Amino acid sequence: MKTTKLVAVILADGFEEAEAVVFIDILRRLEIDVDVLSTVETSQLNSCFGTKISADYTLAEKFNQTYDAVMMPGGPQGTDNLSANSQVIAFLERHISLGKYICALCSSGAKVLAANNLLQGRNYTTGGDLQKNFTDGNFVDQKVVIDGNFVTGKGLGVSFEFSFTVAKLLLIEQQHEVDWQAEHIYLDKWPL
Repeated sequence: MKTTKLVAVILADGFEEAEAVVFIDILRRLEIDVDVLSTVETSQLNSCFGTKISADYTLAEKFNQTYDAVMMPGGPQGTDNLSANSQVIAFLERHISLGKYICALCSSGAKVLAANNLLQGRNYTTGGDLQKNFTDGNFVDQKVVIDGNFVTGKGLGVSFEFSFTVAKLLLIEQQHEVDWQAEHIYLDKWPL
């Protein structure tokens, strides 16, 4: 029997839209349920490059929901907004304590996780040499880094690899489906 997985994608104004949309698309193609959560009071968000995107819910509406994974895209302003939001940090801390996957792409690895000491010494990657600004975590110069329940990706250029890596971790029983989609859609060298 196929088990449905549930993933939250947390968005704040200024998020990197391509990173978010690729992730959402790949997971939904693989029949993983995705809730897109807005950190503002409305579902309407402004992305880094001015694309307006609507979330499914606000974070406040789903704050007590437990997800199998929580994902954050990058985007300079978006990650600043995520990092400064106490509700986001509390939501992440609860999911970390439950051993759920914490998935950070691009600057969110450094500017959200490391900035709030959520990595607790784990290996991670991030974009733009941002690791130099933070002491938490051990930076690894790789496209995608998995350390326990933390999955981090370097940036927009690895969005597909990052997304399929998260999907593969979630769909242990359906590895062949993930591999087929990865090879079919994009990746000529999969798995990483």
